[in-house]
Amino acid sequence: MEWLTGKPITHRGLFDNVTIPENSIAAFELAVKSGYPIELDLQLLNDGHIAVFHDSSLLRMTGVNSSICSKDKDDLKTLRLLETGQSIPLLEEVLECVNGQVPLIIEIKNPLFPARFEFALLKILKIYKGDFAVESFNPLTVLWMRIIANKILRGQLSRSLFRANLYGKITDPDFLAVDITKLKYDQRKESKKKIPVIGYTAKSQEEFTKAMEICDNVIFEGFQP
Repeated sequence: MEWLTGKPITHRGLFDNVTIPENSIAAFELAVKSGYPIELDLQLLNDGHIAVFHDSSLLRMTGVNSSICSKDKDDLKTLRLLETGQSIPLLEEVLECVNGQVPLIIEIKNPLFPARFEFALLKILKIYKGDFAVESFNPLTVLWMRIIANKILRGQLSRSLFRANLYGKITDPDFLAVDITKLKYDQRKESKKKIPVIGYTAKSQEEFTKAMEICDNVIFEGFQP
């Protein structure tokens, strides 16, 4: 668990969204080469496979006005991220790329009641040898992971520290992940040393430095701290 509060964590890999798209194999390869832990996002496809992709809609990253959850594994091969040569990877492809070289924070983007998505994820993670943690905004998912797979590190995501702590009374997470723009030092002092707080997302060195005064670690993008 020490890695959670060690080196700063890349947001969706090291990307520029010009030649290297977010959540792409190229972004993850660069993060691994640079030695940074990686935060990434998961979406459940229509056929039960798991894609590494942030948005529920494909529009911003592929130009296709459709939900990613309506697509199957084979559909991803026809899509390109921001008109580059990069496609939307499956989770298995990302795990093969990273291969335990750096730790992962895996966000489960499930707005629904947990079960199908989470069981599919556990089946994949069962054979992965590297360090990782899972997190979600959905407290039901975090609670599900506590009950079904409590040996896996789990984090409660929230916009605010107050709400993260509130959910945490039920979900009993190993860490909290909180929007750095919503954090205040006096709030952090109240929960200091109780549970690690990971701040997201610093987009400049100034934001990173300020967030590190409050958080145990910070997720970053657009620069390298």
